[in-house]
Amino acid sequence: MSWTAWPSLQQPACTCSHQLNPRKRSPFAAGHVKEVTHREVQYHNQVCVNSRRRTKVQAGSTAAAKSRPGKASSSRKASVVGLLQAEKWRLFEVKLPIEDDPGKDTHETSVALCSAVALKLKCKGLPLPLEAVSVIRKSFDARAKHRGFAYVVDIDPEAARAAGACPRFKSGQLERLPHEAAPAIPQTPRKAPAVGRHKQNPIVVVGSGPAGLFAALELAEANLPVVILERGQPVEARGRDIGALIVRRMLNPDSNLCYGEGGAGTWSDGKLTTKVGRNSDPVRRVLHTLYTFGAPQNILVAGKPHLGTDRLIKILQAFRKHLTALGVQIHFGSCVTDLVLEHDKAVGVKLRGGEIIPASKVVLAVGHSSRAMYETLAARGIALSPKPFALGLRVEHPQALIDNIQYGQEYAAEVQRGKGRVPVADYSLTAQALPDYAEVSSHTAMHAAATHSPASSSSQSQSKEEEQAVPDYAEVSPQTAMHAAATQPVSSSSSPSHAEEEEGSGQGSLHHQAEDGGHGQNAELPSSSLSDLASSQHLHGSSCSSSSEHAQHQDRRQAGAAASSSNNNGSKQSGRNGSRNVNAREGRGVYSFCMCPGGQIVPTTTNPEELCINGMSFSRRNSLWANSALVVAVQPPDWAHLEHQHGALAGVALQIQAERLAARLGGGNLVAPVQRVTDFLAGQLSSGVLPSSSYRLGVKSAGLHEVYSPAISQALKSALQQFEQKLPGFVSDAGLLHGVETRTSSPVRIDRGLDLQSLSTAGLYPCGEGAGYAGGIVSAAVDGMKIAQAIVQDLAMNAQ
Repeated sequence: MSWTAWPSLQQPACTCSHQLNPRKRSPFAAGHVKEVTHREVQYHNQVCVNSRRRTKVQAGSTAAAKSRPGKASSSRKASVVGLLQAEKWRLFEVKLPIEDDPGKDTHETSVALCSAVALKLKCKGLPLPLEAVSVIRKSFDARAKHRGFAYVVDIDPEAARAAGACPRFKSGQLERLPHEAAPAIPQTPRKAPAVGRHKQNPIVVVGSGPAGLFAALELAEANLPVVILERGQPVEARGRDIGALIVRRMLNPDSNLCYGEGGAGTWSDGKLTTKVGRNSDPVRRVLHTLYTFGAPQNILVAGKPHLGTDRLIKILQAFRKHLTALGVQIHFGSCVTDLVLEHDKAVGVKLRGGEIIPASKVVLAVGHSSRAMYETLAARGIALSPKPFALGLRVEHPQALIDNIQYGQEYAAEVQRGKGRVPVADYSLTAQALPDYAEVSSHTAMHAAATHSPASSSSQSQSKEEEQAVPDYAEVSPQTAMHAAATQPVSSSSSPSHAEEEEGSGQGSLHHQAEDGGHGQNAELPSSSLSDLASSQHLHGSSCSSSSEHAQHQDRRQAGAAASSSNNNGSKQSGRNGSRNVNAREGRGVYSFCMCPGGQIVPTTTNPEELCINGMSFSRRNSLWANSALVVAVQPPDWAHLEHQHGALAGVALQIQAERLAARLGGGNLVAPVQRVTDFLAGQLSSGVLPSSSYRLGVKSAGLHEVYSPAISQALKSALQQFEQKLPGFVSDAGLLHGVETRTSSPVRIDRGLDLQSLSTAGLYPCGEGAGYAGGIVSAAVDGMKIAQAIVQDLAMNAQ
């Protein structure tokens, strides 16, 4: 009801300082027809009554007491204004059908959206103007009953009242929002600080992935001298090296899909989803910074924002130019092989050529593939601990099949390979794999029976060349049959409207190795079977920090040790890749990871004798294939048989085993071993013509069902059955499994304390995904900023 219908309230006899007088500058000033609920009027009147009561009580008080009514009045004013004049209203779950929405690439307010908002607010007056509604989040809901676009919007309350809105505020549906909570878009880049630096050794940042870059940015803006040391090359040269790898199979051990400017995430999908908190200040700052450096504005509002490799390259170039303008020195082709320590304090780093770079602080922002650096740290006695992670295979389907499964034939036609109004379909799948899995589904059993029938026996025969393509390796050693590690069940969803797992292809970029050209001691490893690899001396136990070596550093950081044991620093990020533990009798978690719609499978190998893969896509996501990792959570029981020899690096040894065997099964030369999904479930080799693959270095039929231990393979089989129930058609001859996906996250944590320094080495700041405290581009960037802020605070305290 409008104020014009309440004439007695236009001049209320009220003694409060903000009476509803149309001649006052109130939210209901003359000349404006505003809506107010009866409940709000009652609240206002009650405030006024309380004001008059307090005035009577305070009459005759001392001069000091007389000063209190002003404070009470100010408090009352804040409460009333907060109720009647909220800066914004935030409205959730505003739905638009596909036919009424302008499409996935438009994030501006439309007439159809304003109409949907007015309907949800039950407006009965004037229509809402476009400028009264701001899009905060836009996502696509693929569920059949809810298929369409879902919005979160902010609304101008005055315009809403003018339109006759009848708001009913409820958390998660319609909320009042303080003005400062509304996300702001920076209009100009950050300016360089004033000239004048502290006369001290620079802060050395090792690695130019998201963690290293954002740490350097934060430090440079604090007017501190910064040097970035990156083993790989800038994105321009790195792109040429990757092209030589894909076209001519020329693997540069220092510049590839893992090493180089931007880290491994540069040649990935560029997902910006995170579990840190989408609306938290650090995450918003990361997104705004990327937008400032050239990312599209829609990353600020998209439900599942992603950049794509093509955009990331341009963003990184702008990022580098800005850092250089701030005075940051960036040295590419500079491989750090060791730390310089004095009295258990990091005072510099050593490069491959022997050059020493002095440092006041060392930020170790290496990626999760930094195996040689892990060995160096262990040999140095730096505190390390094994960390849960996940490994498995990467599955690929025709993108058209996933579109049809998710949208149905009608709306799948709207995708148009990334050019249509509907986003390219993706999925996010989870399963709880039972440990006693024995039988395959009836669908798979029927498929296996058909392939073994007399009518198809001719297709089962293989040529002599095909038989020789798969090595005659022994059965998995009983040593590798580990106890089933338990995982906590998570809600299952096949809808693309659910948030995808964070990008996890390793965002720190400087993966340090010894001076052997990047191979470490791997070249001497036998690689005929898992059991052979398990007994190899690559990760020699003598290099791992023992309990006695670790104990001598604990007294210096008692508080830090307590923080590390409770995993206060980064446990949320690392938990996504295998730390969802429950009792072993309940099974283990299996889930899709780093799903790349309209993407391709690429090699993330840095050693020609190993093979691991990942997915990537460009911004348009317009390829013919959809791929995703299907990974199993692994826990200490899975690497227990390696701990005696490798200590804290046992998880790394487990990764190497799988990658060595995958390279062997592919026949070498970076050829990937593959198997149909149906054949994987049936436990048989794939014969005949295989489905097409986006992996450009070639594929070869192999028994991927025997790559991992029986417990892990059975977990994958059980999960595939459950995925078929959620997405009918997922398990089919069109699905092709590729091996292997092992580097979902770091298997090692470089322990740090409450001050974010290493537990064993002062001045050393482990950072990002490689240190075990992040999982994806955004969370790694946030951790980099967190480290930089800790350094700034430490230097400020020491300067006092």
